[in-house]
Amino acid sequence: MRAVRNTESGISVVELPSPTGDGVRVHPRSVSICQTDLNMLRFGARPITFGHEMAGVTDDGTPVAIEPLQPCGSCAQCEVGDTQWCDENFVRLAGVGLDGGMADEILVPERTLVPLPSTLPVGDASLCEPLAVNLHSLALARLEGRMRVAVCGAGVTGFGLLGAAGALWRGCQVDVEEGQDHLLAAAERLGAGTATSGTYDLVVEGDGSEASIARAAELCRPGGTVLLVAGYYDDKRFEVLPFVLKELTAIWGTFYGHHAAGRAFDNAAMLLAQRPEIARTLVTHRVPLDAAAEAFAIAAGPEPSIKVVIEP
Repeated sequence: MRAVRNTESGISVVELPSPTGDGVRVHPRSVSICQTDLNMLRFGARPITFGHEMAGVTDDGTPVAIEPLQPCGSCAQCEVGDTQWCDENFVRLAGVGLDGGMADEILVPERTLVPLPSTLPVGDASLCEPLAVNLHSLALARLEGRMRVAVCGAGVTGFGLLGAAGALWRGCQVDVEEGQDHLLAAAERLGAGTATSGTYDLVVEGDGSEASIARAAELCRPGGTVLLVAGYYDDKRFEVLPFVLKELTAIWGTFYGHHAAGRAFDNAAMLLAQRPEIARTLVTHRVPLDAAAEAFAIAAGPEPSIKVVIEP
């Protein structure tokens, strides 16, 4: 089968044996590129297939999204059900530490399958993963519908925009601060404001730069919360005094959670089904698997893009 890996020659489509063993076989239909994928390129050639934002169909044709985290099941966190905090976390994440979905086939544990609402096309369902991270993170930040929310930076692949979509779903007033016109236009299409004013109860930091983290603290009201979800792959240096003087709460969001009503992934699938404009706005490019190198170049390059989706 075909699979996308980072080789000595860069991003390449290689031939691999079909996966064998336990699990449910899924044939990916949409796999989107995110900032984690782009940052993983710095590690050079690795024998791991890319793709942690993925959706596809099972052998019987059932459309599903896939929660890529495959927890160990035996650490202290897993034993009490907090599988998102598994001791091995990224090591057990498909597309990062395990083979991912940029391939013709993938075998995954049944527990990772996310049924899709009938109105959510499988071609849009790869967005369940980044949206689930944002919904989980907003829950950690104790988002309430009465809050004023700012998004500081839409993110290279639209991560901050998905945070805006999640907060809008909860009925919040949301403003997005962003320097690129195509990202501001996307925020407007989602229903967010495109100019910040005053201070906010919750500020979502979606850019990942030191300047953006500092700006998030500036936009946050005293006693408010800064939610850092952009993905941080290097040490950051920023002024802490605004956090101290305002007594801000800083929350870091990375994985996916669950609650009495279900998983963040299920909520993400529901939201994407209810608000098809999210996928229409964020997915700017669709590229076949054989053109994976081109897809990565688009996502990392100067051409305006948000979500680049690879379609095996």
